[in-house]
Amino acid sequence: MRKLHQRIYYKEPIFRPPSEARSLLIQATEGCTYRCSFCVSNLGKPFKIRKVEEIKKDLDIAKILYSSVHRIFFLDGNAMVMPFDALLEITQYAYKLFPELKRVSVYAHGKDILAKSDPQLLELQQAGLKMAYIGIESGDNDLLQKIGKRETQEDIVRAFHKCFKAGIIPSGTIILGLAGSKLDASRKHATKTAELVNKCNPVEYGYPKWYIATLTLMIPPGTPLFFETQDGDFHPMNSDEILRELKLLIEKTSSELQNCVFRSNHASNYIALKGVLAEDKEHILKIIETNIKNPRDLRPEFYRGL
Repeated sequence: MRKLHQRIYYKEPIFRPPSEARSLLIQATEGCTYRCSFCVSNLGKPFKIRKVEEIKKDLDIAKILYSSVHRIFFLDGNAMVMPFDALLEITQYAYKLFPELKRVSVYAHGKDILAKSDPQLLELQQAGLKMAYIGIESGDNDLLQKIGKRETQEDIVRAFHKCFKAGIIPSGTIILGLAGSKLDASRKHATKTAELVNKCNPVEYGYPKWYIATLTLMIPPGTPLFFETQDGDFHPMNSDEILRELKLLIEKTSSELQNCVFRSNHASNYIALKGVLAEDKEHILKIIETNIKNPRDLRPEFYRGL
């Protein structure tokens, strides 16, 4: 048995989805293979896939430290990029150590998912990888290229459907304010992103539960977008503009969406929203409209964060 003074390894800074707040975090990769202009995850943190034995060692330490683990989230920015055999091995090992484990999850970019075959994704799901958090950011291909995302709306939609086919729950994240304060750019961002969400609707897979969430753009110092803002090449949105962009996004989502759980519970957002699209669409829109008319209930700037 390993000594109790041993610690689980982490490479700061650490980011995880809001819904993984009570999960055991295990560093499977460091940084991210992408260099998106808004993202802080790669500052001073070169991308690295950790060795399987190192990851297993951290899981062994966790077994000593925690009597019960029900969820595990494999860090970092896109752990789905790991080779199939390695990701499968650490997932299987986690369930071997923690019989009460209910879910393993990862961040994933669309192309990470597309790079794995349908049988591989199915085997990962059967081993216990139940959820993939996919950074949608936008459905606007021009904007995706501008921010350095290196994928298209079509790639992201295909990735969602590969997850549905394998039984992996996809949870997509959209970034409000990413296009900046120019009205035409904002409207295109909202409209094209709603178009992407509509195309993801899992009609042929029997409408399993899936997730769409929004966060609001933050501009951390040191990121390319930070310097664009300082140079006057990018103009961030104010809270009113963000709410109007969110309103248009929700308005453009299809009335045919099923079991799409919508959340805006990230700390960066001005208002917290939750519901199921399309059945709660009008209720969500009413809350947004109320906050546009009376912004007193918005989260103050000093409470917002990553």
